[in-house]
Amino acid sequence: MQGDKRDTRGKDGREENIRKESLQEELLTEAFGACMEEQLSFIPPEREIARMHTFSDRFTAAMEELCRTNGKLKKREMTRREFVFGFNKIAACILLMLVVGGACVGGYLISEHGLPGAGADSSSAEVAESTEQAADMAMPEEETASGGSSVEQEAGSGEEDAGAAAEEAEFMGGTVFLAEEQKLPAGTEEIKTLVSSPVLDRDAETVKVTIGNLSENTVSYSTEMELQVYLEGAWYVVPKTGQSAGEQEEGQKDGQIELEAGMAQDEEIQLADYALDYEAEKYRVVTYVDGMPFGSEFWFETLEEGLEEVLESTLDEPEQ
Repeated sequence: MQGDKRDTRGKDGREENIRKESLQEELLTEAFGACMEEQLSFIPPEREIARMHTFSDRFTAAMEELCRTNGKLKKREMTRREFVFGFNKIAACILLMLVVGGACVGGYLISEHGLPGAGADSSSAEVAESTEQAADMAMPEEETASGGSSVEQEAGSGEEDAGAAAEEAEFMGGTVFLAEEQKLPAGTEEIKTLVSSPVLDRDAETVKVTIGNLSENTVSYSTEMELQVYLEGAWYVVPKTGQSAGEQEEGQKDGQIELEAGMAQDEEIQLADYALDYEAEKYRVVTYVDGMPFGSEFWFETLEEGLEEVLESTLDEPEQ
């Protein structure tokens, strides 16, 4: 009988502890939710943030590089040409030092032993000739290296010109045409444009672009923004599905919206309207403000390590 009473009391005690723990968890959950709502209420909306502070181009470029490499900065590797040039330069210096040292030793021996006239003159001439040959051997290597760098620069500029000269390219089973402006600013001191996230999930439906007016005058921008893709070193215009290039240019002239001084506005592009290659290097959204184009770049996450996996691993680390 006493054993049964003890078992009953033990079960009642465990049930009471479980009930208290569940009640405590509910209270903590409610308190946590209230604290989060209170903290989030102090965060201003995106328009106010864009108006209060603008990040510099250098900071934006650094953050884009960190996002692109998942926080791992790429180390610069020495090219084969740089290695060969450095090795040849060191070898030429060593050879020159040996020749000069040999010339000094030969001159010392000649002065000490006093070789007869013709022999001394001939040996001195040979030493001087060998010194000049060593100097000549060192100089062409440097000239060749500098010439090689200039050739590389000319080749690089030639590749850029060749990429810019390609008027059309194949993209997603169709033809895309070269953009009129290849180099576009993301903003000026008075106008700022940026995408909400430079790295998009492959399931994203829209791309949000924020246009900020930091000037003292009212400006107007076109709601018909342009999507461009970076292929083989050049930017090409991505047309909407079932839309020709002429129709797209006509559509850009419509839908002008005025933006007052010190204000910012968000616009979206529907990605379902375009045939996209998620393996492409990068994209950009072109916005026309007072007729001037601005480009905001973005790209899609890679299959090796998705954006969601990075966020999950970041959130799991404190719990471990």
